[in-house]
Amino acid sequence: MKRIAFFCFAILSIVFLNAQTLDELAAVRKGNTAYQQAEKLRSEAMQLIEKGGEMNTRTANEKFKEAAKLYQDAEISYRKGMATTKNFSKANYNLANSLYRQEKYEDAGNSFKYVAEQKENDKSLRAKAYHNYGNSLLKQEKYKESIDNYKNALKLNPNDKETKYNLEYARKKLQQQQQQQQNQDNKDNKDNQDKKDQQQQQQQQNQENKDKQDKKDQQQQQQPKQQQQQDKRQLDALQQNERQTQKKVAEEEMKKGGKAKQEKDW
Repeated sequence: MKRIAFFCFAILSIVFLNAQTLDELAAVRKGNTAYQQAEKLRSEAMQLIEKGGEMNTRTANEKFKEAAKLYQDAEISYRKGMATTKNFSKANYNLANSLYRQEKYEDAGNSFKYVAEQKENDKSLRAKAYHNYGNSLLKQEKYKESIDNYKNALKLNPNDKETKYNLEYARKKLQQQQQQQQNQDNKDNKDNQDKKDQQQQQQQQNQENKDKQDKKDQQQQQQPKQQQQQDKRQLDALQQNERQTQKKVAEEEMKKGGKAKQEKDW
């Protein structure tokens, strides 16, 4: 992030005086003071982190907390400084910086965008605003949009090495994002196909099970009829044998010429 804020102290242009109320000017100055103090604390904390060590880390964390509170105070003051004069670009730019430091990247980006698109602003300010708008988008992983804004910044300031570096970095991140998305799409497609194949196999297995059960049910339904038919055939055979036996006995008696002699029961 370009750490450049436009601080308003003793000397103010006539146009600025006409544009801002005294209360707004006082609020902007208060915001500038809070922002400067926060930046100083943040820089000291970063240096302590680089040195390393438990004590340095603890002290750095305390400084980060103090800086975070000052960034919030600066935000409040800048908003008061634009209570009636919403289009004050320098206050908007400083507000965006304080929002960015609080990791409110979407809100910061909106303020940077406003400043960048005001063509009456000088090119240097607009270039910085486009650059930081690109940074805000980069933090949100909106790489394509950040690339567009870095390009806009370079149109206004072609020799800005920091913007060129961020542009290339955003391009690499975009390629990685697209590759990850492609890999995820391929994985999703494979998962969907595997799920579809599994569903088809399950449907086929269910149909086979149903066919087996239907066949079994049909066999069970046919079994009583088959048993009845078998019993009937057996009964018919017994009756047929009995008739044949009776017929044979009758024929034997006829051959003997009369009734058979019966023994008396004494």
